[in-house]
Amino acid sequence: MKTNVSIPIFLCVASAIAITSVTGAALGQPVTKDEDRYAACMDMADRSPDKGINLALAWIADGGGVPARHCEAYGLARMGEHAEAAARFLKIAEDMRIGRDMPIRMGQRVVASAPMLADMYGQAANAWLLAGEIVRAEDAIDLALTLAPKNSSQEYELVLDRARIAAADEDFQLALTDLDYVLKGDPGRKDILVLVAAAARGVADFMRANQALADFQAVFPNQASGYLELGNLRHAEGDKEAARQAWLKVLLLEDEGPNADAARANIERMDLTVEEKKAS
Repeated sequence: MKTNVSIPIFLCVASAIAITSVTGAALGQPVTKDEDRYAACMDMADRSPDKGINLALAWIADGGGVPARHCEAYGLARMGEHAEAAARFLKIAEDMRIGRDMPIRMGQRVVASAPMLADMYGQAANAWLLAGEIVRAEDAIDLALTLAPKNSSQEYELVLDRARIAAADEDFQLALTDLDYVLKGDPGRKDILVLVAAAARGVADFMRANQALADFQAVFPNQASGYLELGNLRHAEGDKEAARQAWLKVLLLEDEGPNADAARANIERMDLTVEEKKAS
């Protein structure tokens, strides 16, 4: 059910790509100079993506292999080049699967474990989602979920990613089913109740949406995402003034960022609709 206001909650939450080291530290091996270089590169890519990419390119030229390429891909994602980053994450995963370009340990090329591959496919899925490539995001997350250990924290995070992808495709029932699966396995995840509220709103289950949102705001009373969803929910219920007040609260809490952008867009869209009705 579409509500004529943006449904940004899932994308706001998906705006950060989860990163797991693909070098020796992740494999239980002693930390080496390569691990230190990887950590420094990733830190720079996070703080200053263009500088991080330059470090990665120099390292690639120096034979850095998969860790260096991963740092470059992450830097591209941080710069907003999501489609390019996603394509690189996928290529890295395929190379990790057979050990190509991977670090050497005890005289042999490391071959990635299933959880490592699941993480990389998950990163690709998130990047495809942020690029607006929903079908590719679905394919990547499905691959990731075939590799993640069942009932593990990794599986739950990937199922959350699938819920976000489903919501972007307006399949709110699948999103709600996935969120319920995570809550059943990890009841302490109060942070995802705002996503439950958004998905329930998407299937017009306003009673559950209100309850989930109330539970979320009881734990996170000053989260802008909670007020953003409150505005979305009130708008869907037909209370335009309450929606406006909730979105204005978002702007009091955050004056920039995806939550603020969505709140402003919703207010402007609602005001434009009112003006159009007056002019007709």
